[in-house]
Amino acid sequence: MRIFRTLATTLALGLASLTIPAQAQSNYPAKPIKLISGFAAGGSSDLITRSIAQALAEQLGQSVVVENRGGAAGVIGMDSVTNAPADGYTIGILANTTVNALHFVGKPLDISSRFAPIGRFTSSRIMLAVNPKVINVRTLPELIEYVRQKPGTEFTSAGHGGLGHLGLELLAMDQNLKIVHVPYRGAGPALTDVVAGTVGGMVIEANAAMPHIQAGRLRPIVTVSTERIPSLPDLPTALEQGYKSLQIDSAFGIIAPPRTPQPIVDRLRQALRLAVNSPSYTEAAKNAGNSRYFQDAPEYRKWLEEDFARWGNVIEKANIKRE
Repeated sequence: MRIFRTLATTLALGLASLTIPAQAQSNYPAKPIKLISGFAAGGSSDLITRSIAQALAEQLGQSVVVENRGGAAGVIGMDSVTNAPADGYTIGILANTTVNALHFVGKPLDISSRFAPIGRFTSSRIMLAVNPKVINVRTLPELIEYVRQKPGTEFTSAGHGGLGHLGLELLAMDQNLKIVHVPYRGAGPALTDVVAGTVGGMVIEANAAMPHIQAGRLRPIVTVSTERIPSLPDLPTALEQGYKSLQIDSAFGIIAPPRTPQPIVDRLRQALRLAVNSPSYTEAAKNAGNSRYFQDAPEYRKWLEEDFARWGNVIEKANIKRE
C-alpha cells in the first residue's frame, strides 16, 4: 500500500507541475512586464521603445517597464532576452541593426535559439544628407558625380557596421565610387561633426536631421527608406529615382525569450497588433516621422532572415571587418 501511496503522491505532484504553468499562461499577464532595450536612454531608439511600451501597457493591463542594457549595437540587450525566463515577463525590442551586428562576431542568426519573434511594428525614415558648405549638391545624381570627381570624399554614420555605414558601402559598390567612411560612436557625435563641416555628409534618421535642415545647416539629398518622409514630401526616394538597391529599413520589432509558450506569444502578438493602432502610438509615430504597421510573427521572422542575408552579402563584398 505504501508503494501505491507513494506513486499516487508522485503522480499528483507531476500533474500539479503541469497545471501551474497552464494556469499562469491563462492569467497572463498577472504582473508588470520588463521590456529590454539594447540602446542607451534618450536616443531615437529609446524613444521608440518607450512609446511602444506605453501602448503595450494599455493593451495588456499591466505596466511595461523599459530597462536599457546598451552596448555592442544592441547585442547585449538581445542576449539578455535570450537568457531570460520564458514566461513572458521579460521581452525585448529588436532593431535589425542588432541582428546585422552578429555578422561582425561571426555568429549565425539562428532565431529559434535566440528569441521568439512577436512582430515588427515600425521603421525609422532615413535620408542621405550633406553639409551644403562642404558638398554643394542637391540631388543624388549630382552627389554621385561629385564623388567621382573627388574620390575619397568623407561620409559618416552612427557607427561602424551599422545600417548607415552599410548603406554608404552599398552606394559605393553600385556606382563604383571611392567613399571614405569615418565611424563615430553614435548618431549624435556624427551629426555634430557633419553640421560643423568636419565631415561632408551622412546617412541619418529624418527626425534627428530635421532641426538642422530647417536651419539650413544640412541639406537632404535623397530618402533611402522605402517611403517618403512625411515632413519632406518633395524629397524622392532612391527607389523612385531608379537606385533600386539603395533601400535601408531601420526596423524595430518585439521579441520574447526562446521557447516562450505559444499562448503567451499569441497574447503578446494580439497586444502589439492593437498597440500599433492605438491613439497614443499613432501620435508618437507621427511626431517622430516613423512609419507604423504590424507585421505578424511568421512574416517578421522571414523578413529578419532575408535582411540578415542581404546585409551579410554587402559586408562580404565590401570586405568590412570588425572594428
